[in-house]
Amino acid sequence: MNVDDIVAEKIAAARRRAEEAKRRRAALNAARQRGLAHRHAQRLRNQAAARTEAPEPDDTDDVVIEVTEAEFHAAARTALARLGLTYDQLEDQARRRDFASAQAQVLWVSIGGAINPQLLEEDQ
Repeated sequence: MNVDDIVAEKIAAARRRAEEAKRRRAALNAARQRGLAHRHAQRLRNQAAARTEAPEPDDTDDVVIEVTEAEFHAAARTALARLGLTYDQLEDQARRRDFASAQAQVLWVSIGGAINPQLLEEDQ
């Protein structure tokens, strides 16, 4: 194996990494666009309902679900298992701002900083 082969392999590996990062960014952007479209549609529905004389009450915004700390950690553990990640891996992705998937980023937004990693391990 000569130097040209080694350089070619390194260039190919860098291209693969760049392409993977591009795919991850595209997936996150697609999820963001879906979320924006959903929020805009909901805003239009809310505006239309406000214009009518007798709007129907929207009780879905008033729903509050309370869970215990153990239930919260169990749900977080299940979500992490579904993604095939540990909390430390997810935290590392957040620190680097380079998530493996859009679902990983959404999970971090939901549980990041609110989890006690020792309780995650204890509950297993």
